[in-house]
Amino acid sequence: MVIDFGGKFMKMHRMELIIFDLDGTLIDSSDDIAWAANKSLLYMGESEKDIEVIKENIGWGVKFLLQRLMPGAGEESIRTARGKFIEYYWDHLNVNTTLYPGVLETLKYLRGLDKKMAIVTNKQIKFTERILEELAIRGIFDMVLGGDSLPNRKPHPEPVEKVISTLGVVKEKTVFVGDSPADCEAGKGAGIFTIGVEYGFRDREELLGAGFDILIKEFSELKDILV
Repeated sequence: MVIDFGGKFMKMHRMELIIFDLDGTLIDSSDDIAWAANKSLLYMGESEKDIEVIKENIGWGVKFLLQRLMPGAGEESIRTARGKFIEYYWDHLNVNTTLYPGVLETLKYLRGLDKKMAIVTNKQIKFTERILEELAIRGIFDMVLGGDSLPNRKPHPEPVEKVISTLGVVKEKTVFVGDSPADCEAGKGAGIFTIGVEYGFRDREELLGAGFDILIKEFSELKDILV
């Protein structure tokens, strides 16, 4: 399939392995993450932040998120806030978290084409596994890696490379789908094709600047692209 992207023509190979980011790509978890983040900020004597500010900093892990929300805070304060976040988030994990439109239908369609599918996220694996189970989509994926599954997390390519080697698919037949520069960098670092989603936690300009090979406006577009 040939895709016109910004005047640039790119030929898609027949992809065999699709690796997905989680937050901002498959699920909208922003409300629950913001709730836990603001509870943590209040515990630390900080003021609450707007959900849009919080969304802009999701994707690099809890420590990074809190460092951005608590500028100037020392390591000990960040460590304490992180502990509270994990506590709050575990108790509020799937209250308002939902699959984005078209995700379930598209995943089932791709599974029907015998595509291998995996998730690489910077969310802790215990949170990831529980969310996937409660949303009844865990069985769709051949492999799931969280931010604490390996020594390195995105944007380092290690988790992407681990999935590729474990599932035995060549890089030329693998694609990464995500919503942040960290996803693009991890995919590019591993030498694979990257697709950015415009409906997630980042705006179009940031995704263009990140260097994704193509961008899509709706998740269901993958049915036409990944044939």
